[in-house]
Amino acid sequence: MKAEDRPIGYWLRELDRRIEDAFMSTLDARGLTRRHWQVLNGLGPDDPFWGPGERSHPEVVADLTARGWTTPDGALTPGGERARAAIAVDVAMVRRRSAEGIPDEDYLTTVRTLARMAGNLSAG
Repeated sequence: MKAEDRPIGYWLRELDRRIEDAFMSTLDARGLTRRHWQVLNGLGPDDPFWGPGERSHPEVVADLTARGWTTPDGALTPGGERARAAIAVDVAMVRRRSAEGIPDEDYLTTVRTLARMAGNLSAG
């Protein structure tokens, strides 16, 4: 099967799996997982997910707690579960909209690029 015959979701999952595997082999030597690194990195001053002028990680956590969505130790409350489920529906709509109006050739280029990235991370 040619790479472009597989759906984009396949390549996103495959690339994610291979990224996970690459990080796992790197972090395993320290007894860590990728999630450990993401949380640890998110707590640092150079968090890649927060840009200049944005609220800090502790501020966001405090806001979620103030909304009643998390406990002080970070666990989701029943209200947080409901909020997360409702927001997940909105996020899914955004994801669907993201592909609207994209020409087939652009879509295929994206799929081929993801396939190449996954191939770059394949074992061997």
